[in-house]
Amino acid sequence: MSALLGKVAVVTGGGRGIGQATSFSLAKLGATVVILSNEQAENENTVYQIQNSGGKAKGYFCDLASRNSIEQTFNRIEEEVGIVDILINNAGSMIIKPFLDTTVEEWDTMQALNVRGMYLATRAAVPNMKLQNKGIIINISSIWGIKGGPDRSAYITAKHGVIGFTKALGEEFRPYNIRVNAVCPGPVATKMMEDLAPEVNKDDWLHPVDIAEIIVDLCLEKSKSVTAEVIEAFGNGRPVNT
Repeated sequence: MSALLGKVAVVTGGGRGIGQATSFSLAKLGATVVILSNEQAENENTVYQIQNSGGKAKGYFCDLASRNSIEQTFNRIEEEVGIVDILINNAGSMIIKPFLDTTVEEWDTMQALNVRGMYLATRAAVPNMKLQNKGIIINISSIWGIKGGPDRSAYITAKHGVIGFTKALGEEFRPYNIRVNAVCPGPVATKMMEDLAPEVNKDDWLHPVDIAEIIVDLCLEKSKSVTAEVIEAFGNGRPVNT
């Protein structure tokens, strides 16, 4: 269980849901996991669980929509933990709202949380990846990143953007041995989805660990030939409002 021993893996939104499950899985394979979010209690809880099970982890409070916060945090990571080998851009948020009811502020927030934060984190991590001539970036999109649907235009626009971002960087960084891929989860039973749709039957939905296993597989040597790809992980669940 040491496939990622010595690697530093940053997981944005790593304190709960898919991010937390991914953090656990990376730590089990020997990575030192760095969890970034603005929910300090979730950070601390996840770090405690990883350390209590013998893994290595550290959490940082970070506003993932703020350029200054992200740049300062990545500088601290490099000084206190080491150069980032793996970046999991997982943090994101969703609103379910008709287009004409979606305010400009809500639209901008969706783009900031789901795309701009991903851009800023990647921008902070890539320079040293290029110097090392290696690196792994996994961006979390969604089933809504490859299709359309009602009442979530801001979110769908952002998640389509994640895929374009992934494909662009996958090709641009290919010569530097930096692999960039995206994972598109279908319905997953997370706290975010429970808050958004508490009444929906989630019996057939995936669980965070199901997506975490796919993410971690993309970080392993066996996936070294995979870059600029979009991995669909839909399962059998039916998305809300479809």
